[in-house]
Amino acid sequence: MHTVPELVPLLGLSTENQVRNRIEAIRDLLLGSLRRGPNNQILVTEEGLRLLRDLQALCETGHTLTEASNLLRYKTQRDDEKISAGSSTLAHREAKPNQTEEAGWAALVEHLAAEVRELAQRVAALEAASHRSGPPPAWWERWR
Repeated sequence: MHTVPELVPLLGLSTENQVRNRIEAIRDLLLGSLRRGPNNQILVTEEGLRLLRDLQALCETGHTLTEASNLLRYKTQRDDEKISAGSSTLAHREAKPNQTEEAGWAALVEHLAAEVRELAQRVAALEAASHRSGPPPAWWERWR
């Protein structure tokens, strides 16, 4: 069991408040890993430390704390679904979602590429229109 001051160097943070903020961000995932010790200290188990390290790794890759906690929830939920699926149907279930996920990602990438092309055309049209009309008049010209 680790206390909040012990978690500061383990997670590579500089203050206890940062640890407390991370605990609050994923409190729902840490429910079984949190205990109260003497003087109402927060104690975290090894499993909780693993979750906090995963959260910290996501934060270090550029995600905000909220984004990282949501990603960790999604990953944990997916892992739980895989475990509860059972070993006999696990291979069958994993094959279909991976193909479906790839198709979903491909569709998303194609949609985003089409949107970028449309926006590029709109920007080009706006730039052409602004060059045709010449530079805008000075701000004081309208009061003359």
